[in-house]
Amino acid sequence: MLKETREQQVAKMLQAGISNLFKSQTEFSFDKFAIVTLEGLMLLEREEYLKSAKGKEDYGNGSYLRNFKSLRTNSLSISIPRSRSGQFKPMLIELINQQKEQVAELSLLLYRKGLSTRDVSDVMLEFFGESISRETINNLAESFYEIRQSWEKRKLDAYYKVIFCDGLYTSLKRGNSYSKEVVYVIYGVKEDNTRELLLLEVNPTEGSHMWGEYLEKLKNRGVEQVDLIVADGIPGFEQVARRYYVEADVQRCVVHLQRNILNKIRPRDKGSFSYDLKHAFDNFDKDASKGNAIRKLKELVETWRQSYGKVVSKLVDEEFINDYLTYIDYPMEVRRMIYTTNSIENLNRQIRKVTKPKVTFDKESNLLDLVFMVIKDFEANNWQKYPVITYQHWPKFTHST
Repeated sequence: MLKETREQQVAKMLQAGISNLFKSQTEFSFDKFAIVTLEGLMLLEREEYLKSAKGKEDYGNGSYLRNFKSLRTNSLSISIPRSRSGQFKPMLIELINQQKEQVAELSLLLYRKGLSTRDVSDVMLEFFGESISRETINNLAESFYEIRQSWEKRKLDAYYKVIFCDGLYTSLKRGNSYSKEVVYVIYGVKEDNTRELLLLEVNPTEGSHMWGEYLEKLKNRGVEQVDLIVADGIPGFEQVARRYYVEADVQRCVVHLQRNILNKIRPRDKGSFSYDLKHAFDNFDKDASKGNAIRKLKELVETWRQSYGKVVSKLVDEEFINDYLTYIDYPMEVRRMIYTTNSIENLNRQIRKVTKPKVTFDKESNLLDLVFMVIKDFEANNWQKYPVITYQHWPKFTHST
């Protein structure tokens, strides 16, 4: 019998069964009514199946009990009819299994969007009358483990115009204690101007030596040339970066620098100081040059030396400030995109939004699996919809293909 025909017949039997029960019974409880209705429908469905199975030597073979969740009680015991061959599968059971799969998918989606395992369980209990355990949700999330492992092993492109490097802190359990650890994220801009997640790692500490290990990983996975590496101001990063990508430029994040400086300025001076600081790094027009940028920084230092000499002194140390001004060497169309790690920080904000309600993670793999899911959602909803089209203005380097 075709599936569509069976579905139509079961629908008719459902209507007839409910109608007959209402006519013949008067004092059924809700649960008992549900049991009688469901068992009657499945018996009718088996009769239809056996009629269509004539000549195939299949017969009715009693029933077996199965427990289902109820809206009013812990469970309902329902007799499921079977056939001797075992080929008869009530469509009702198929529908129940489909619903369970949909509930599982919904649970995972809520978890990915930032709800804690307890929140997900509460939502499931309120709307579906059935809670879902933390272990179940973690098991669902671990379905991404193999996908992430495969992603980690794939070969990367030989050339990237830019790679952005940043780290964020989240709580992770190791042994019997919890502590803040660093999630390292690197994404790159490919030759066709699309963006791609390149690396996702977690480590107890952040330092230039760790970034060196992860850049070496990129090298081993096939990344031979990078034009520009954008990162925050972690000490020693530029030396490590050039160890693995000798010809790459390094741009240290100007926004991080400005934020760190402003944190040391008294509230009454912040407005005027912030204006001067932003002006010094506002080098986005066609006439901008490193010489003019250094001149503006010297003017800022002279203005504020008496009040904040220690804070501003590094701004005129050319060895220190040079990697903060790399963006000026690039076409003005792309300077705002590369003078800061803000583009990766937008992604980090989404990661924090999802990981923060989780409070802590028991396993490193659980943390990475969730972050990986978040990034893949972010890629699909942001990077793919809004490609970095202005990176077409990239005349600075030639490279081998």
